[in-house]
Amino acid sequence: MVTSPSFYLYKWFHFPPRLHKSIDLGADDDAVVLLHGIGRTGSVWSHVVEGLQRLPVRIVAFDLLGFGGSPKPQWSDYSTKDHTASVIAAIEKLGSKKPVILVGHSMGCLIAVKVARERPDLVDHLVLYEMPLYDGLPDKRIYRLRLAIYAKLYKQVLAFEPAFIPSQMKRTEKIARKIVGFEVTPETWQPFIKSLRNTVLNQEAASDIKRLSMPVDVIYGTRDMLVIKGKPKQIYGEDLPHLTTLKVRARHSISAKASTLIVSRIQSALMKQSEESVN
Repeated sequence: MVTSPSFYLYKWFHFPPRLHKSIDLGADDDAVVLLHGIGRTGSVWSHVVEGLQRLPVRIVAFDLLGFGGSPKPQWSDYSTKDHTASVIAAIEKLGSKKPVILVGHSMGCLIAVKVARERPDLVDHLVLYEMPLYDGLPDKRIYRLRLAIYAKLYKQVLAFEPAFIPSQMKRTEKIARKIVGFEVTPETWQPFIKSLRNTVLNQEAASDIKRLSMPVDVIYGTRDMLVIKGKPKQIYGEDLPHLTTLKVRARHSISAKASTLIVSRIQSALMKQSEESVN
């Protein structure tokens, strides 16, 4: 097997693969960076982008490593570390004069939190929508039951081996769509399965959030069956004045209704950023 040049750039010089910008609109010192969830692309933010376009802000949505138009290196572990390194490099390349407002959905939340933890100089405000938090939960029966259900589901997904041969493709696509909800190919399956194992299931977001100092908005959908909501103060602690939790009537998708709330939180962060720059 021929190893790509990007492998040596990453291994020897720690240059992460360059992420594709699926959206880059506006031109301003204030930038909003959007990170999608597992198996998706930056295009999922269409409702949010529509709401933000009336504001004087630069809107950037990246395709995360392994998805959409971004590189899909087979040698990558697609760990939180790998995703975070690529996002940090991408934000740095934007050349924004101010720290960005970083917005995540689902797995994108876990990556956003790690970016803010490792490079707080790059992030002014976090908006986290539908964060799949499975670590740091209180030891309660309801949480244990939900975690057991998720563990069974993810075990099935991790055990699924798509057959990428012509005679099996229709069956593979049907099963894959039922299990993971999107079309899989030989190129996209490994990034998905490795991201699930090494980023979603191997997470440190609960402990990382406790160590952040910038404002954090955590938004949950009341109809989301993929996220354990619980009582956030029990998870994050009572002594986090920078943390705001909100709920919206939505499932695990970036609906128009959820987008309205996300945009309002971004707008509030921009106003606060502007007031602080004046003072």
